[in-house]
Amino acid sequence: MTRYILQLRYGCQSKTCTTPTCFSCRKALAQGAPVRRYNPTSARTLAIYLASQDNPERALCRNLTSNLPFPPTGKHPKITVQNSPPNQVSDGSNRQDLASMEQDGNNGSKTAPVSRSTVQRDGSDGQAAVPIHGKPRRKGFTITSLEEPRAMDHRSFVQNVFGTAAFKMVEWLTPRNLEILASSGGTNSEERGKDRPDPLPAQATVLIGGGTEVKLDEKSTGIAESMPFRESNAETKTTPSNPSQRPPTKLSTMPPTENIADRLSDSKRPLTSAPTHQTSANVRRRSPELVDPSIPKGILSLSPKKDSQPDIRPLAREMLPARSKRRSSQQTIITSPQLPTSEPRLSVDSQVSSDEAIAEQRPIVPVSNMDGEMQTSTSAEAGVSENDTEEAISTISSPVSTKDTALPQSLSRLSVEMIEFVCDILQTDDTDEKHFLQPQRVHDGLKRRQSNALLLKRRPLPPTGSSYPSGLRSQWHAFIEQSFFDVLCKPDSLLRSFSNDEKRLFDTQTIWYLMFRMTRVAPSLVFDSLWNVAGTLFLPPEKLEATYDWAKDSQSQKTVASKSVSNQNAAQVLNICLQALVAAAPLVTDASQLANMSRIRSDGLILRSKDSSAVEAIELCLQYEDAFSDEMAMRLARRVFAAIPTRRRYGELLEHHSIQRGEKADPDVLDSVLATFKSLDLGTPPMLNFPDIERDFHEKRVPTLILDWARTVLLQGWEGGAEIPNDGPLGGALAMIAAIYKIRKPLRIGDFSFRIEYFAERLDSVDMPLEWLDSVPNKRTVHLLDHPFLFQPSTLVTYFRAINYSRMNEAHETAKATYNLMRSTISEGNLMTDVDRRRRLSDRLSTAISKFIVLEIRRNNVLLDTFNSIWRREERELMRPLKIRLGEDGGEEGLDSGGVQQEFFRLAIAEALNPDYGAFTVDSRTKMTWFQPGSPEPLWKFELIGMIISLAIYNGLTLPVTFPKALYRKLLGQDVTELHHIEDGWPDLANGLTTLLEWDESEGLVEDIFARTYEFSVEQFGKPVSRQMGMANNWPQFEDLNYSSNPTDAPMVTNENRNSYVSDYIKWLTEISIRPQFMAFQSGFFSCIDRRSISLFDSSTLQSVVEGIQEIDIPELRRATRYIGWEASHRTVRDFWSIVKRFDFDQKKKLLEFVTASDRVPVGGMGNLQFTLQRNGVDDGHLPTSYTCYGILLLPEYSSKDVLRQKLAMALENSKGFGFA
Repeated sequence: MTRYILQLRYGCQSKTCTTPTCFSCRKALAQGAPVRRYNPTSARTLAIYLASQDNPERALCRNLTSNLPFPPTGKHPKITVQNSPPNQVSDGSNRQDLASMEQDGNNGSKTAPVSRSTVQRDGSDGQAAVPIHGKPRRKGFTITSLEEPRAMDHRSFVQNVFGTAAFKMVEWLTPRNLEILASSGGTNSEERGKDRPDPLPAQATVLIGGGTEVKLDEKSTGIAESMPFRESNAETKTTPSNPSQRPPTKLSTMPPTENIADRLSDSKRPLTSAPTHQTSANVRRRSPELVDPSIPKGILSLSPKKDSQPDIRPLAREMLPARSKRRSSQQTIITSPQLPTSEPRLSVDSQVSSDEAIAEQRPIVPVSNMDGEMQTSTSAEAGVSENDTEEAISTISSPVSTKDTALPQSLSRLSVEMIEFVCDILQTDDTDEKHFLQPQRVHDGLKRRQSNALLLKRRPLPPTGSSYPSGLRSQWHAFIEQSFFDVLCKPDSLLRSFSNDEKRLFDTQTIWYLMFRMTRVAPSLVFDSLWNVAGTLFLPPEKLEATYDWAKDSQSQKTVASKSVSNQNAAQVLNICLQALVAAAPLVTDASQLANMSRIRSDGLILRSKDSSAVEAIELCLQYEDAFSDEMAMRLARRVFAAIPTRRRYGELLEHHSIQRGEKADPDVLDSVLATFKSLDLGTPPMLNFPDIERDFHEKRVPTLILDWARTVLLQGWEGGAEIPNDGPLGGALAMIAAIYKIRKPLRIGDFSFRIEYFAERLDSVDMPLEWLDSVPNKRTVHLLDHPFLFQPSTLVTYFRAINYSRMNEAHETAKATYNLMRSTISEGNLMTDVDRRRRLSDRLSTAISKFIVLEIRRNNVLLDTFNSIWRREERELMRPLKIRLGEDGGEEGLDSGGVQQEFFRLAIAEALNPDYGAFTVDSRTKMTWFQPGSPEPLWKFELIGMIISLAIYNGLTLPVTFPKALYRKLLGQDVTELHHIEDGWPDLANGLTTLLEWDESEGLVEDIFARTYEFSVEQFGKPVSRQMGMANNWPQFEDLNYSSNPTDAPMVTNENRNSYVSDYIKWLTEISIRPQFMAFQSGFFSCIDRRSISLFDSSTLQSVVEGIQEIDIPELRRATRYIGWEASHRTVRDFWSIVKRFDFDQKKKLLEFVTASDRVPVGGMGNLQFTLQRNGVDDGHLPTSYTCYGILLLPEYSSKDVLRQKLAMALENSKGFGFA
């Protein structure tokens, strides 16, 4: 709410802002015209609406200055916190946001007064007004929201609704303030005194990062505690200061009465403190017994008293000045705010090597032991190398105790051993986060170790074997969580933790395992930290700063914590985040189980309703739902996928910039990420010891689960339309699915893994394909049909036929409207009274008013009549519904309702592809049809044959043809370059070329064994014709054929040129030798079919659309059959299927052709086939008949099974011609 109000009223001050709800964008679009700023009520009204949307962050401005809790321009008052009379707020108690101060210091912006919110607390000994983000410690408080004065119109509906206290509560009643209400209400002072500090101390001034003063009043002994600032909200807390509650301690290193402020002023440099990260609203507080009460730790300027007992926490890292690189003095070390500890320490079984993982602050702090004596220890005892210690802070030259070791406040990197160590500690201490991810804990059987790796373990407390106290466990917990947060939320430390000494990222299985360990002990923290580091991916690379102004504007808004990353590092960060998402899924070890779960979730389901699966399967489905509905994991997934289109856009700009400079462009970010999925092929063994079966399964797990996450983001963010934004989480998820689809074969992923039937069930199957056909590709949106692999092939065929039907219906309705207009013009009683003029007008409009394209075909001249009927037809005629009159000159009475068309195309295409005509050749083994190189037939015949096939597909019919997949790849505009592209059409040739490529010359030279010359040769009309490949680029046609021009000195194929020979041979076979014939055929093929519409298919699906499916499954046909007048259990029906079951392949084809007029199964299988058995009386004298248009077999009830077999065979052998079809 606050961010929306700020960007609506004040904007982000960016000149290139493109967020419509940002005031800076409105101002830029106005181009100098006056722009009225929203008043507070209007801004709150719009903010409430925007924040209540399904994705409340969608309209937020991404620029940094829009996140400030104050207007970018304005004067921020000085922070003072002091006592006030009862029920009174001091007029001078203003607050100041540190992030705004830092921004103002960098940019030099002006400041202005702002509104404030305060907490009033009542008490007998005085009241103190503190910021609302602080935590009140006394009962009887009230919360008010003070705003800038404005005119109030009591007749205004908007002000009376959105200006009420109820809506104002939306702004200031945040989760943190709800904690104030919950923690302060309903308890008396005695109860609070047990676990809560006393009121604020008097006359204390707290120095906060950069010299900002916070004045505190003190009625009793105690000091202020500086708490972390989260999201630009300051928290001020108090600490208990009762000397009797803590045992006295001794301090030999510094007099207790020394003025800490003087010591701070002598240091002459800013001090830093380690950051803290709180994973819950409740702040963890240290036990008083474990804190040295004599040493003030905190940047406090006050005169300490002997009985003062400081208990402070360091400030957040974002609010602190940069760390000094020089060595610190002993005096500075002692007064620096630290995390005081007592007993926890690290030890290793063997010598610990120098580790860079110790925090940016590793001071030697005084540590009180269990007896209350003060001791110090070096950072080397805690596993800190000497170089790291010199870089951060020096040690104290004082007596060192090897018993007590100061625990570092955080780590700057996490090694594999360290991750194992800290995760084991959280599990052992039972301080890990309670979650629903499975398995909830990692037992020893799932742990993997490095070979010869150091085994880190915690030194036991005396007596040996005793458990750690709860206070020490809490400190270990806080230290580990702080380390996770510090390492994972920054790109540099994250990449150093997951890279080897050569700065190469670990293999994906090792990264997955480490994320698996961390997400089982602190999933929310891990996902939140990775979400933070993923935010740096949206910052433009530094290379763009010198080229584009908007990049300069983005660079100027960066903070210390937000540093842009290169494309290579961005790909590595994406890889780590994706492995964390994969690790969040339940641990499955069965590949089939993994695939089944992916299918269930692709339908948008949690459980498969029709499955009668066991309890374990249902439990696994629920575990999947728990993982994929985890709020923090889903939040990370959305940000990761949203970063993909952003980084790809940056990559395009960098590529354009590199081309201009002649430099090599960086690879695409997704290509870099996906290149790491094939770890076995890359030859990079995992760092950890994984069995081979686990390594093989991991290659299937990673892409499958990433697809599941991408689908989940798509389904949750989908708004029901076929067009989705090209950027954002949806565009990134779709781009990830498309990128994995391109490399699905190396990853061994089937096409079914990419289906999302959820879309097909909710999109209109007629309107949606037409919208896609009319849409213009752009960079802002992408249509779902641009990625047809998301749909089942049968669904795509439905969309394809819907497009054709719509075009057919439009042509039919246009002709019908023209006919009605002509009839109204030439009818009697109208202006046109001349009969001759009426007749001439009717003749001239005969083409325009014909509602069908009618072909009259004789059975003895099918192909000739077809050529004559479709020759020189207009496009609008071909678009109309087709009607066939077949064999009417011979007395046939075929009424075309579909069956006559099927019969006509079967006859016409069989004659057109007859190799005796010299236009096509048929392979003797595979029966595949291909173009005859240098055919004597004219090119217009190839075009007409293409038109015949186009008419059949346009009218929804399949043809009895068998073309190789190479033809369909060429029709789709795809290259035919690989051996597997031709192996279905020329299997013998493909085997021979494969043998040539794989031949080992140790068994003989290639030229000696194969004796091939570098030429392409075919046999034309009984004579060989050859051309040397590489010397010519065209094939001689029939009229230009000269057999004497065959090369006689072509070079031999050797080991050096055999690869190029195979590539050239495939090119000459499928492209150069048949180029004129194919171009003519292609022109006719697209006469009725839209070129874009067939882009829905791959080569296999397009082949099924043209040819149908040749395999006939009788059991499946029986399940799909419908009965009229029969029962499925009737004797005649059972006899019929018993006979058909024993048919060979040719008899099955004849049966299917007899009933449906086609011997091919349509796309989608038998379920899309109309096959009906209808009772036709009781008579042994009649043969079975059929209605081919409707797929009905009229079957009489015969007296015996033998009679049925005889009559059915006779009908199938004599099925030519129609009586009524």
